[in-house]
Amino acid sequence: MVRNRHNYFAAGAFMVAVAIVLGAFGAHGLEKKVTLKYLATWKTATEYLMYNALGMLAFAAYQSNDKFQTPAEQNTEKPKMILRLSVLAIFIGVFIFSASLYIVAVNEIFSPSLRSFGKFAPIGGLLMTLGWVGLGFHFLTHKHSK
Repeated sequence: MVRNRHNYFAAGAFMVAVAIVLGAFGAHGLEKKVTLKYLATWKTATEYLMYNALGMLAFAAYQSNDKFQTPAEQNTEKPKMILRLSVLAIFIGVFIFSASLYIVAVNEIFSPSLRSFGKFAPIGGLLMTLGWVGLGFHFLTHKHSK
């Protein structure tokens, strides 16, 4: 689990960095190129990316506790699989959600047909939600040492 913890920290840190860069680009690079409606769309994509990045960092920090799993849990694959699938759902979900909104936000610059990418945002939102519910379910159903 140590390797996964480091991967979660790294992924969360990179997600924070990307959110900062894209947020700055939206605030400074797009402000005179798209309407306020689409700036708000860009901002929403960046906020969700940041929220999930910070959540992933918090999850990785919690995992860094040596008592994250009891010895009996360390030898079972089911809890690990639930965690891996939940984290994967979060990563894929935030990518689909934010990327679709970023693409919609620049439709005024490139092509109005890009608005059609907005239909993918609910899929990303659902995956993020399922991922966080999966993590919550794991922590409710598995006892962790203090």
